[in-house]
Amino acid sequence: MKIGVVNNCLKGETRVAMTPQTAQKYVHDGFEVYMEKGAGNQACFEDGEYVANGARCTDRAGVLESDIILSVLPPKKEDLGAFKAGQWLVCDMSSFEDKAQMQDLVRTDIGVIDLSKMPRISRAQVMDVLSSQALVSGYRAAMFALSVLKKTAPLLMTSAGTLTPARAVVIGAGVAGLQAISVLKRMGANVVATDIREESKTEIESVGGKFAQDISRELEGADILITSAFSANKKPPLLVQKEALNKLAKNAVVLDMAEGNVEKNDMRSDLQFFANRHFERELAYSASTLFANNVYAFLKGFDYFADSTDFEDEILRAVLICSDGFLRGKMK
Repeated sequence: MKIGVVNNCLKGETRVAMTPQTAQKYVHDGFEVYMEKGAGNQACFEDGEYVANGARCTDRAGVLESDIILSVLPPKKEDLGAFKAGQWLVCDMSSFEDKAQMQDLVRTDIGVIDLSKMPRISRAQVMDVLSSQALVSGYRAAMFALSVLKKTAPLLMTSAGTLTPARAVVIGAGVAGLQAISVLKRMGANVVATDIREESKTEIESVGGKFAQDISRELEGADILITSAFSANKKPPLLVQKEALNKLAKNAVVLDMAEGNVEKNDMRSDLQFFANRHFERELAYSASTLFANNVYAFLKGFDYFADSTDFEDEILRAVLICSDGFLRGKMK
């Protein structure tokens, strides 16, 4: 059986669905591994590393002949004609919005696994690409905010004077938000955060943040605002109106990790505003390592879709979008 990996760099993606280390595992499990040339370049994995671990580098057409095709992103429209009945496509379909193209994909009679629909149960944690990527994204967002902030993060007391710690506000305490809180706190900032979930208070405090229900009061004089309230396949909620940004300190940094949580205030030209839902792409090596491990754990856990695989398993029922010419799951 063959496993192929598509080069997503052609669509602006920096991550890759297989690392040389996981390639070695697939080969050890008895598979032939085909990498599209250059697939790991932007994640700092060279073709030679894959070859050294038993993979073969080929063109896109060669990869698309594989029994199982791995990709970070959904397929390109021009790839649909290359798919054959019985193949499996495993990727993150959360950015796939073309319903007409989805019907074309169904008609190819291939099986499609959407890793973004992995259920949040303990057994699936090792397969959860959204959580692993959010972890990297939250780390990068916090470090980015600190790198562009025009003041130091920690309290610094020197003979030349005292520098007060930066004040940061984080809205959304999922995996990305909690990681951002943890990093900001470790770097010395005072961090206040909130989330709509009841258990968020304990989680926020466990990583060093202060929980606040009325976050609008905490915006007064804040140096950093990070929002990370979003879910895959859903429009992010608007949480911060532009008027509220007037409360922020001069030259404050605003990071909208959901690309929709914050309404930009054009009257505050001093604010440094950034909207980026894919901070993980800026740390492609780490993000790819975790993504590839998630994919391997999923395929290994379900015996690479062998005849004995239980397709009524709650994990497979959640992530299986289509197979055998039938739409089995929901795209949204």
